Amino acid sequence: MTFVVTGKEGPVDIYKKDQSSPAVNYIPSYWAGYPLRTAFYSRDFCHQVVGAHLLGLEEENFTMMTAFARSATASRKWFPLWAINFDGSPYKLDYRNDDDFVREIPAVFELVEKNLELFRWTGDRRYLTDEAITNFCGKAVDNFITLHDIGMINGVAESSGTGNIFVGTATYNEHADQTLIEAGDGIASQFKAFEAYAQLAQLKGDGKTAKVYRRKATALKKYFNSDWGVKDNEKLYNRGYGSAQEPIDGWGKENSWFLPLKEITDVKSPRHKRYLQFIDEQLSSVSGVPENIEAMTYIPELYFKYGQNETGWKWLNYIISKVDQVHSASHLTGNNGNYPEVSFVLIRNIVHDLAGISPGSSPDTIYTCSHLPEEVTFLGVDSLKVGESIVSILHRGTTESRLQHIAGNANKTWSASFPGKHAYLWLNGKQVKSKQRTRLGQVESYIDIVVKVGDEATVGISDIDKPALSAPDTNLTKRSH
Repeated sequence: MTFVVTGKEGPVDIYKKDQSSPAVNYIPSYWAGYPLRTAFYSRDFCHQVVGAHLLGLEEENFTMMTAFARSATASRKWFPLWAINFDGSPYKLDYRNDDDFVREIPAVFELVEKNLELFRWTGDRRYLTDEAITNFCGKAVDNFITLHDIGMINGVAESSGTGNIFVGTATYNEHADQTLIEAGDGIASQFKAFEAYAQLAQLKGDGKTAKVYRRKATALKKYFNSDWGVKDNEKLYNRGYGSAQEPIDGWGKENSWFLPLKEITDVKSPRHKRYLQFIDEQLSSVSGVPENIEAMTYIPELYFKYGQNETGWKWLNYIISKVDQVHSASHLTGNNGNYPEVSFVLIRNIVHDLAGISPGSSPDTIYTCSHLPEEVTFLGVDSLKVGESIVSILHRGTTESRLQHIAGNANKTWSASFPGKHAYLWLNGKQVKSKQRTRLGQVESYIDIVVKVGDEATVGISDIDKPALSAPDTNLTKRSH
């Protein structure tokens, strides 16, 4: 919360020590980038929004989202600014003019994806109706791609391949071993933006547009798994294409791990499982692990997402173990823990990824599926806001969960889910026939329960006699969001 600048006054355009500028009023926002720089960055913001929501920073998230949306103009070829001052103006270190500013393709598409994600967490219809956001999202999945698909024409946004961030890059990996005109994190984020835009359209009642973009998402994923990602590659995936339009494989950090992270890989393919193992192996090597800790903050989500809980826990612990170490850019941020993305994303990792808590298809629903490893016997998340409701959730391993609906103005539908096939689940001690579904290649059993305000429910995979599900020395109903 020390990174929040809402309601404060201060300088702008600071990027090194001993600089100063006249004080200005800051918009609702928080640090998303190096603490020495008075700005929030699009990549960092996208990765921090869920953690920010869990901290109650709803107005900050919306204000920052609209700032990026408004910054994407026709003269900038629909790229949003890479960094924005705390007063909402362009951050001059990364912006010289409309033809000369830092831009990286994945950020464009991630902003569309995060717009949907924020709506689901908050139920704030401004994410569906705000003119600037609506215009940006539409341009990002249409005009932007057309303008940036000019060399290797295949419907995928590309860069010049120079590696110069002020000209534009295809990837978040600014320290690549070679430049790319198309990159894995670019195409994967574009796929996710298509999916998100289809769902946004559906939420607004525009079924025709939703159908178009569902088809685009399906087609792009098929193209990746039958051509782009596997061309001349017998075992794993390509992570990009070079200036001669040649496929590039091997290890590319962000342009490698974003492929399964954004779910563009085919979970039914043996390549997918091998690639998850490949990523783990590379990160476990001296040469493959990123020097900057914030890059590693994507990794726990990746493995918890695919049910590899022990591997996800390993990398979550790795990040925590590095918090007090000196950052690779210590002159800008000091220790690793001083980099905002690290703390914000750790909160997201614990709630969303480890505890497996997320909004359902609408803010009126909540989904849970515990990803606790063997080492963690229980985990409670207290006073969590989903839509207009405040809930508390407690897991015992991956076998039992409890939800308390503390406050709100409507009932909450809880989709209580557990890994594996279970013909029956136990709801408040009574056996109930369950349903099964497959999510990202993993079978889970679930029941949907309507929990009224003031009520609680406990669901488990068995009715084994054991102590009541509770957290030691914790009163889950007293704390406020």
